[in-house]
Amino acid sequence: MNAMTTHMLETFRAFAWWSLAPIALWPAWELWRQMRAWRALRTMPPTPARVARRASTEADVETGDADARPFVGIDVLQPIRSGDVGLGEALAASLRALGARGARLHWAIDEDDVVAGNVVRSLLRKHAALASQVAVSAHPECPSGVNPKLFKLDRALAHCAGDVVLVLDDDAHLPPATLDALLAALDGDRETAPVVATALPAYLPAQGLGARLLARFVNDNAALTYLPPRLSGGAPTLNGMCWAMRRERLLRIGGFAPWLRHLTDDLAMAQALLRAGGRIEQRSEPVWMRTALPDFGAYRRQMHRWMLFAHLLLRSQPWAARARILLGHGVPMLLPMIALAAFAFAPSWFGVAALALGATLHVLGRKRLQRACAGAATAKAEPLLSLLSALLLPLHALHAAVDRRIRWRTHRYRVYANDRFVDCE
Repeated sequence: MNAMTTHMLETFRAFAWWSLAPIALWPAWELWRQMRAWRALRTMPPTPARVARRASTEADVETGDADARPFVGIDVLQPIRSGDVGLGEALAASLRALGARGARLHWAIDEDDVVAGNVVRSLLRKHAALASQVAVSAHPECPSGVNPKLFKLDRALAHCAGDVVLVLDDDAHLPPATLDALLAALDGDRETAPVVATALPAYLPAQGLGARLLARFVNDNAALTYLPPRLSGGAPTLNGMCWAMRRERLLRIGGFAPWLRHLTDDLAMAQALLRAGGRIEQRSEPVWMRTALPDFGAYRRQMHRWMLFAHLLLRSQPWAARARILLGHGVPMLLPMIALAAFAFAPSWFGVAALALGATLHVLGRKRLQRACAGAATAKAEPLLSLLSALLLPLHALHAAVDRRIRWRTHRYRVYANDRFVDCE
């Protein structure tokens, strides 16, 4: 009996010793990821002095620099669908920040979307002096198996005449300084190598736990996700919330029409660009978002959709790129939960120290990265929300792996592949 007890104790000690490894891996891997993001940030080509300034207050988020250059020759495509209570505020911000400086706004709404039509008409009455900068178009319901966003983008593109096309989500606030940075990035466009310039997503605070968790997820992960690929051959996709491209180059790769049956528009456009020998110029300047979520269920559905899109991205890559994505994002996504489970199995003072270090790096290190990219407007430490978001992330990824049905505004789809999805009840 004593020999058996001794053997069990030795086995337990061995397991306890090995359980320290995943606890120690969390802070080590977190530090490595943040160092790569900082390296990418420091190697980013400089922009004119006027775009180096970051928004530091919420007022700056909407107006940006007062002395920004005019945006004549810029077509801003905004597919619009009601459902977000902040829709009017976001469209008004685009009108003030971009339309007032000469950009041509194309607001594409659905024929059956009465709420969106009322919002647009109200805004144009309120900002009558800027109404001439807006082209409103109503579109029929898109056919089954067609991406509703790309459907409206394709139809709106036919009415563009400017040099640059900017795709901007209807809940986005784009400061003039960020658009200046995107235009500066397009200056390096060559005849044989098209360039798309894209901004870094940053979420403004909103009411409700779901909205705050969503904002925390984006703000904690945007820099770590979008910047490091600059160090390893370029990004495999782009930020579909905000990207710009010269119209001639966009038409040369087929515009939007060839990709109408692709569910993830950002991945489809990125792949079309890369196949044409182009490159994605990821900037660190922010595009501001604020999404109102009525309840926690809306947060879960949004994360489910994003995680399913991430699965589609992963499946579209060659094996070497898949390995980089899994090492850069898949493994670190699991480490906080694994570290916590390992500590619960075999608690120790070393485990306490390693968990504390990992949590500190996660919260404060990512806050510092966000401040460097987007300024102080959203770079706030929210330790509990940040850590809760990190612990929930593997569950969202697992949910997306087993349930391939998503809800996108008023549509429900069953997803088989990026270019194969069907309407479902």
